[in-house]
Amino acid sequence: MWKKEIMKTLVIYAHPNEEHGSIANKTIIQKLKNEKGLKIRSLYSIYPDYKINTQAEQQALLDADVIVFQYPFHWYSVPGLLKEWLDKVLLYGFAYGAGGDKLHGKELIISTTVGGGSETYQSTGNNHFTINQLLTPLKQTASFTGMTFNKPLVTHNMVYIPNGPIKKDSIIKRAEEHADKLLNMLAILKLNH
Repeated sequence: MWKKEIMKTLVIYAHPNEEHGSIANKTIIQKLKNEKGLKIRSLYSIYPDYKINTQAEQQALLDADVIVFQYPFHWYSVPGLLKEWLDKVLLYGFAYGAGGDKLHGKELIISTTVGGGSETYQSTGNNHFTINQLLTPLKQTASFTGMTFNKPLVTHNMVYIPNGPIKKDSIIKRAEEHADKLLNMLAILKLNH
């Protein structure tokens, strides 16, 4: 069991075009940057060449009690570099298999923004599956590596198209609310440990 004062949070942030293509995730990360005890690793900034430093990433995981994946939902999954990160970092002997217990007991939170409305992520919607169903691989990853999978934080209608139906101010407001919800989740985890 962790001591409340030493619980550390690592945010693995993956947005392939933060500077020019993100309003929501950029807003969320800006709000998180102001929080003490929170370390953010922006994968696309650190690894623009996709050459992941496995040791550095594993050490960051070892130093954390809570791991947050913050990303925009891409083609029913995670962005490409986050998938590469999972493949290169969660290795046999570290995350699973013989001696692979390094993530046991850590908390995992999926925090994602989705372009489409929640009504489209239903069995009767355009996407035919719920977000929870589509997040099953990450839930299984948590289980397989001994992490606790927390209820995902998902905010819909988070894509801005100039002159489209969703206004930029609305996305920024909901992104700030998303960040507040994430910080509240982290505070509750800290209190419960």
